[in-house]
Amino acid sequence: MSFCKERKSLLSGGEVTYDCELIGLQEGFGLLRHLIGRQYEVGSLTLIPGMVSYGFYWTGKPYTLYLWLQGNGGRVGYYFNLADSISLSPKEFKWRDLAVDVLILPWGEVEILDEDQLPSNLPGDLRSYIESAKGMVLKNYGAIIEEANNMLVKWV
Repeated sequence: MSFCKERKSLLSGGEVTYDCELIGLQEGFGLLRHLIGRQYEVGSLTLIPGMVSYGFYWTGKPYTLYLWLQGNGGRVGYYFNLADSISLSPKEFKWRDLAVDVLILPWGEVEILDEDQLPSNLPGDLRSYIESAKGMVLKNYGAIIEEANNMLVKWV
C-alpha cells in the first residue's frame, strides 16, 4: 500500500489535508482511497465512520469527484468539487477547492451545494470559471461517473 496526501487549498486561504492510499496514478489522472473516520453532513447525506471514499482527480478538468461507499460496497453518493490548480504526484495530490459542489444521489437527485460560500469579492473571471465548471458537471455527470466507475473497476 502506498500512502499519499490529499492537500486542498480553500478560497478562504485555509488548507485541509487527508491521509489516503494511492490506488492509481497515470498521466493526467489519479485515484485515491480514504477511510472516513468521522461523521460528515454533506447536503442531504450523512457520512459515517467506516465508509470508504474514492477520490478521482484529473489535471485537465475543472473538478474532482468522490464516490462514497458503505462498508458493504453500496453506493452512497457521487460528490463533485469544482476545482482548479490540480497537480498529482505519487506522494501528494494538490488542488484548489472552489467552494461550489454538486452532489449526485444514487437515485439520480442532484443537489448544488455551497454557492453561498463564494466570497462577494471573487474576481469575475474566477466566478465565470466556476459557473462554466458547474454547467459542465450538470450536463455531463452521467458520463463522468461512468468513466470513474470504469477506472475503479480497472484499479480496485
